[in-house]
Amino acid sequence: MTQPPFDRDPHGQPFHPDPYGQPMRPVEYPRAGPQPHYQSPYPGQMRNVDQHTTALVRPNAVVVSFVLWILTALSWPLGSLTRAIATGEGAFAGFGPIMALFASACLAIALVWGAVLLLGGNYHARLALCGGASVIGVLALAAAIIAARDGDTGTLDWVVIVLRLVLPAAASVFSFLPGTRQYFSGNQG
Repeated sequence: MTQPPFDRDPHGQPFHPDPYGQPMRPVEYPRAGPQPHYQSPYPGQMRNVDQHTTALVRPNAVVVSFVLWILTALSWPLGSLTRAIATGEGAFAGFGPIMALFASACLAIALVWGAVLLLGGNYHARLALCGGASVIGVLALAAAIIAARDGDTGTLDWVVIVLRLVLPAAASVFSFLPGTRQYFSGNQG
């Protein structure tokens, strides 16, 4: 069996190799005139998957979780601020209290952002908020241990600490209730 010469294409037309050593092939452009009708790989109507256009209804548990996350976000800067005001006039007279208020404000902004994404059905926001809730829980638990060791902790301090412990846990539980799975499964990417 002999091979055809490299200077001709399968139709017998001459062509020249390119400078890189590969033979150049002629381009087959569509002919002028009417083109054949495009045949869809899905004959007939759209597939059932493509016809799913109904919006998912937001479960009430997601709304409750959103509200609890907003309250959690507010408990950090407002709790720090009220505890600093309750201690006296010189509470903001140092670098530590100012930075604690700044850090709690940054945490509140991140929590509100995640809560808004959670309300929109973002699966990753739900996971991030619950992971953040575990970190927040460790911080609030450490504050509770330090406050218990200190001994002169007031009622306001205990209310803030308990709110910081309970609110993220409740918000996490509400975001994972059984009716919420389908709502979050539509937005995983």
